[in-house]
Amino acid sequence: MDVSRAAIALIPVTPEDDDFLLRLYQSSRGDDLRELGWSEDRISEFLEMQHEAQRNFLATDYPNIVDQIVSLDGEAAGRLAMERRPNEIRLIDIALVPERRNQGLGTHLIQQVQEHAQSARLPLRLQVIRFNRAVGLFERLGFTRTSETGTHFQMEWHPSGATNPIVNQA
Repeated sequence: MDVSRAAIALIPVTPEDDDFLLRLYQSSRGDDLRELGWSEDRISEFLEMQHEAQRNFLATDYPNIVDQIVSLDGEAAGRLAMERRPNEIRLIDIALVPERRNQGLGTHLIQQVQEHAQSARLPLRLQVIRFNRAVGLFERLGFTRTSETGTHFQMEWHPSGATNPIVNQA
């Protein structure tokens, strides 16, 4: 698929998008639980609870979130959520429906966010689960790992000409 020829739109999330967002969340998680032998019913129930926890977390921890449905040729294809802060652009969530993965759409969206960070002259930061296949994509697009926990990597990308607020505080 040639994403440069596709009609891509970013549409603000509304309460009517809840069912789509739940299905999207479930489609992008759970493989690790299947490997542990969990039943599909148990995985579905667990992911519903995790989705609700994520929704509450986003509402409380990201007061200025820009939460959008990615529309491709008029159909919901994913989610892009970010927040601009005084010292960074935070990529909070990016997810695509399974049939739109590995077609260049994710790369296109991340590059658009990088262009936004470039024009704002701010670093672009994110957190990603260690075993997520997107780690390689982020690294190919110039992100570096800045720290890690047992479960996640913190990653960032610096636009040319951006200042590093941590360094400049010294």
